Formats: sequence, C-alpha cells, structure tokens
Amino acid sequence: MVGNVSSVLKESGFQIYPDSLRKLGENTYIFVVKKQKEKMIGILSNDELKLKEPYFSENKKISDNLQFNVYSFTFDNYVTLNGRFHIGPTICRENASFGTGDRLGLATAAQLDALKKFNVFPILAQQSPRELVKTNRDFKDVLLKVVLGVLETGYIGHYGADADHIKDEKYLLEGIDAGYTMYTLDLSEQLFDVSGATPLEIKEKAKTLSDVSRKIVEDFSGKSLNVGFGGHLVSEDELLKSAVAYEAAMKFVEKVNDILKEKLNDFDLEISIDEGGKVTTLEDHLFVAEYLHRNGIHFFSIAPKFPGEFEKAIDYVGDVNEFERELKKHYDLTKLIGGYKLSLHSGSDKFSIYKVFSQTTEKNFHIKTSGTSWLQAVNLIYKSDKEFYRELYKIALSNLEESKKSYKVLIKKDDFKDEPELDNPEFMIRPEIKQLFHISFGVLLDLKGKEIKDMLYDYEKEHYKMVSDNIENHLKEIFYEK
Repeated sequence: MVGNVSSVLKESGFQIYPDSLRKLGENTYIFVVKKQKEKMIGILSNDELKLKEPYFSENKKISDNLQFNVYSFTFDNYVTLNGRFHIGPTICRENASFGTGDRLGLATAAQLDALKKFNVFPILAQQSPRELVKTNRDFKDVLLKVVLGVLETGYIGHYGADADHIKDEKYLLEGIDAGYTMYTLDLSEQLFDVSGATPLEIKEKAKTLSDVSRKIVEDFSGKSLNVGFGGHLVSEDELLKSAVAYEAAMKFVEKVNDILKEKLNDFDLEISIDEGGKVTTLEDHLFVAEYLHRNGIHFFSIAPKFPGEFEKAIDYVGDVNEFERELKKHYDLTKLIGGYKLSLHSGSDKFSIYKVFSQTTEKNFHIKTSGTSWLQAVNLIYKSDKEFYRELYKIALSNLEESKKSYKVLIKKDDFKDEPELDNPEFMIRPEIKQLFHISFGVLLDLKGKEIKDMLYDYEKEHYKMVSDNIENHLKEIFYEK
C-alpha cells in the first residue's frame, strides 16, 4: 500500500516524508508530502472527511478500497482533522516542560527530534504578539506549522501551544480562536510603579486595596517562612508595597481567567512577572500566588524576575551563587503554597544556570527558549552562502537601533565592523553577533524572508540537524546528561 502511494506521488512530483505515515482511526492514514517547497498532507481513506481544497486527487483504488488525496494544510482542514482524530495540542500533565519558539515555521520537526529523547513536555507553538507582528504571522499560522511538523516526524505524544506574553483581550481571543492550550499573561503594563514611592505614599495608596489584599498582608506580615538556605522573615513594608504594585494586575488576571473558563474546558495559565528591571522579591511572589489562590484561580506557573541579566542569545550574566540562593527561596515558596511550577523566561543559551535551575526545582519547571532555532538558520546561511550572509549582516547592522527598541540588549553600533569576517569560524559565536541577528529577525524576514526560507528548504537536512543539535545541547545541560 505505502509503496503504491509513494510511486504515484513520486510520478506527480511529490516527496513523501516516510516517518510521517500514521493511522488515524479505523480506515484513515495521514502523511506529509512536499512539492516545490510547499508542504501538504496526504490522506488515504475510504471515509468521507469533508476536507477542502484538494491539491491532488488520485481516483484509483490503492488497496482495501482506499483512495487518497493531497490537501493544503489550511486551518479549516486542521480543525476538521483535529475534531475527528485529536492531532492538536493539549494541556501539560508533566512536571518538566520546555517551550521552543519557531519564528520561521520550519523548525518543529527538528526541535521534536531532540525533545522526544528527554522526559519533558514539549510546548511547540510559542509566540508573542510582538513576534507575530515582526514575522507577519498570526496564532493560527504558527499552530498550523507546528502541527505539520509534528505530523512530519510521526510523533504521537502530547504537546502544548503557548499564546505568549498576552497583554490584552484582543490577542487573548485570537489565541483562544486558534485553539491554544497555554496562556502566558504579561503583567508589565498592569503594574503600579512603586520604585520611587515613599512609605507614606504607599500607605495612602494601600487604603484602596481590596479586602483580599489586606488580608494577605495581615496574615503574612512578620511571618517566618522556611524557604531558601536560611529562611525568610516577611516584611510588612515590602508585602504592602507588593500589594499596591500588583493588585491592578491581579484584576487583569481575574478577567482573563473568566474569559478562558467561559470559552475553554481546560487550559494552562502562566503568570509572567519577570518583565522590567525590578528583581521579584519573595513578597511579590507571595502576594501574587496567594491572591490568585484565594480568588480560586488555578495557574500553571509563575515566571519571576531573577537576579542577573537574561539578555537574548547569550549566557546568563550575573552571580550564579546569588541566582541559586534566590531560586531556592522562590522554589520553596511554590511548595509551601502549592499547585504550580516556576518558569524561566529568556531561557535560550543560559547554559551556566541550567543544571542549577533543574536541580533546585527538582525537575519541576517550565523553561522558554526563543530565537535560538532562528540563529541556527543564520548559522546555516553563514556556512552555505557567504555573500547572502554578508547581505543579511549589513541589513541587520543598518537597522540595529530600530531592532533594539523591542529587546533589552547592550550591543551598540560601535561593537561591529562594517564587514563580517566571512573566513573566521569563531565569528558566528561572538556574543554581539548572536545578539545582532537574534533581534533583527523582523527586518530580515521583511526584506529577505523568501530567500531565507527557500535556502532552508534547499538545505533542509542540514538545517534540521543544526536545530536539533542545538536544542539537544540545551536539554543535556538541563537534565545534566553531559
């Protein structure tokens, strides 16, 4: 049967991905094919699936009265298949989870090749509204490319989809409509800035706090918590400051949770309090977690802002021992309060702290990477087409100041030469070069997106290996298998 299908497809110019063939239900098989740099799905069935937009039809019976067609993998076709056979994302039921962003929509199969080797739940569709705008994509397109990658590999395990850095109802509803299973709420724009407030101003502002917030301050002020390496005495002043800073943001979380519960049967909710320059205090974490629990809001994870710098594309910058001490406090607090895990954002390439993070959290964590797979695409271009790489380098450099507006990095124009070092293998791993390309994906895809994607299709095997090896290097450090 498979041989007959392959023969017919080959005659019509299709390439089949052999690992993709899987059985769905009693009388249906699905597989992934590629023709002229476009990937589609093949369906072999005697069932009426009511899929739309057939690209190729074969009316002959292959075997067992099965016929097959090739379809564009549109969102309507995905919804139809998922409704019948459940090929879409699910919520996370595992202790350890790992998110992999894919800005090009070409790397899921390679990422899964690494992820499936470890005891970790993969969250494969992970994009923020900022990244969607910069890549001219939407949540539906991101999910479609992920599902196609999952089908291509033949992976039959569960995986998640994260609508990342949600700040407003518009993108929340778009994520829901696309069928995402995880929602990361970015509270940075909902916070009251207490950095310059005097104690008197804090007390005046505290008069407007809700009864729940007041009770949290009353219950925990002066209480000794058995967390970290030496315990922690909860400061009334700090906890009051946390309540003033975060209460409005908690109202936003309540609103989002109500919308999600109305529209979805189940979902994972992550609370991001890691944006901005302020390191998350234990009182901040305590207030947020207690407020949500007392208001009946179940959440999947909290992402604190840890000490040190988590810049894009480079390793952790800071005192690893200090990081470990603060991490231990926050993790112990999760066990005291219960019901959620810690999340590490900007986790790409933070090799010096992976083992500490994994050990301290007892492998109960969520880690987000973003952009590290995109850099592998750039590395491939550097190795395969130096002149094209030179062109991309010059575009990135000329747009550096604009690209920096969206990301916290310390690089500046003076850090770079006008021309890249095309004959120096060490050039690509320099921190400033990695950061330059990491933050420049938007302008590069705007101006050279088709050429970049065409090249990655032509060098698909090499691209997949580079992406898979990179993700596997992350996971080996996280699960300390090196």
